[in-house]
Amino acid sequence: MTTRDPIVPVLLEKVYALIAEKLEMPQQSLITQLAQRLFANIDDDDLLQRNESDMYGATLSLWNHLSDVKISDISVRVFNPKLSQDGWQSTHTVVEIVTPDSPFLVDSVKMALARLDMTSHFMLHGPHCFGRNESGEIISVCESNAGMQQTLFHFEVDHLNDKVEMERLQNELLIVLQDIHRS
Repeated sequence: MTTRDPIVPVLLEKVYALIAEKLEMPQQSLITQLAQRLFANIDDDDLLQRNESDMYGATLSLWNHLSDVKISDISVRVFNPKLSQDGWQSTHTVVEIVTPDSPFLVDSVKMALARLDMTSHFMLHGPHCFGRNESGEIISVCESNAGMQQTLFHFEVDHLNDKVEMERLQNELLIVLQDIHRS
């Protein structure tokens, strides 16, 4: 056991505590379940330079993105979160993807980044199943992988200041994801 082993569970518990403190039911429960699934396989080293408020903000941002997207839509968001505007921050440019699940998504995203000569510094991804009501609102995070799954990505690349570069990244990822779903 190393001295840093306790850091990860403590950090994640702080993230879950922030969710409980700042959100009301039923959204609180749903976002906690999503966070637990997102962070289930995260490498300890990826969390060493992180803090709970920015991880909470990133989780909430991804949840809001997911909530705004229809289950069959492909959506890519590229942005630089600012504490004053978004309630959290990152030294990197953040990319969020919400897309119907499909084979080869992770490899295709990584290849697109390589073509653009971009490095991913932190990547959370995975397929998830969400129950939705008639109006499309998320009402459950499914325990099983039954039903239509959506794959969520949150990753960070080198900080981009230029809106044109950010749009180029977004467009490249959209094209790649659309190509995958046409196949």
